[in-house]
Parts: sequence; structure tokens; C-alpha cells
Amino acid sequence: MMVQGVSIGEMLNQSMQVLTKPGVETFERFERHGGQREATVYIMVAAAISAAVSLVFGLLNGIVAALLAGVLGFILPIASFYLFVFLVYFIGKQQGGTGTQDEVFYTMALFVAPIQAVSGAVSAIPILGCLAAPFTLVLGLYQIYLGYLGVRSSMNLQQNPAIITMVLAFIAQFIIVAIISAIFAAIAVALGVASGSVNFGQ
Repeated sequence: MMVQGVSIGEMLNQSMQVLTKPGVETFERFERHGGQREATVYIMVAAAISAAVSLVFGLLNGIVAALLAGVLGFILPIASFYLFVFLVYFIGKQQGGTGTQDEVFYTMALFVAPIQAVSGAVSAIPILGCLAAPFTLVLGLYQIYLGYLGVRSSMNLQQNPAIITMVLAFIAQFIIVAIISAIFAAIAVALGVASGSVNFGQ
């Protein structure tokens, strides 16, 4: 399938329709308007917005903390999005899905990007992040529902296979992230011991 370029403005308009009129039919109306390339750019823009806010408010804890918050705030959402989409595509195929990788990427980006930009930016602001916790929780639950609709649309699955795909993708993502986090934590401890900043003997 030839993927035609689509502007960020058009994607924002499509996102508004997906967010305000959620449904399989709504997703299907846009799933072939773009592909992995457009989805990646859209997610990167959203990640950059939340990362910029993290960077600014991270300055309250020092330059190093701010830079770390900014870098992680940009990289983690993109990596998480890619991991989840590939899991949905792979597991969905095992459930009999017929969608393409481009359709899955683009469909998921339409709701993940705007929600990531808003929730990431709000959570990065210390006081506002705490006050808005109930809102971000509701937004997170809404994102799961949109994910279910997106799976049904992009992978052309019925209700039960779509639910199975979502659940297995979430579980697999959690396990993979936990393993990677444990590896990085072990590396950080090892570097701390090697540099002398961490001493278990005391």
C-alpha cells in the first residue's frame, strides 16, 4: 500500500475526531491516511512537548536532573509506543488479524500522541501533576478503551480476539520493560560500586 504524506495539522484533526467520537468506524476512516513514518513523527512531536516541560521543571532539581528528565521524557514514550505497536501487530496476527503494520502504527498514533502530550506535560509539573492525578488516571483508562477500538480497527479483529490481543500485549510490554529496567538498575549499581559512590560494606 502506498502511504501518502499527511500533515501534523491533518493528524490533529483526525485525533480530535477519534477522541471525541470513539468507534471502530471512526478509526477505519483514517487508518490508511498514513503509516509508520507519519506515526513516528507524530509521536516524536508529542514526546518533545512533554520532554520540554520535563526539562523546564527539572531545572528545579539542577541541570543534570533536568537534562536527564528531558532525554528520558523524549526517548521513553517513543520506545514504549514502538514496543506496544509491534506487540499488538505480532499478537494480532496470531489471533487472525489481517491489518498491516502501517495501519496499526497510524491508528495507534492518532490517540496515543495527543494523550501522551497532555498527560506527560501535566505530570511533569510538580503541583499540577498531583492535583491532576485523578484526571490522568481517567485519561489512562480511556486510552485503554481507545486501544481496544484501535486494535479491532487496524487488525480487523472481532471483540474477543481484540481483547486477547490487548491483554497479551500489555502483559508482554510490562515484562519486557521490567526486564530492561532491572538490567539498567543493575548497571547503575555496578557503576556506582565501581566509582565508589555506592558501598555495600558500610
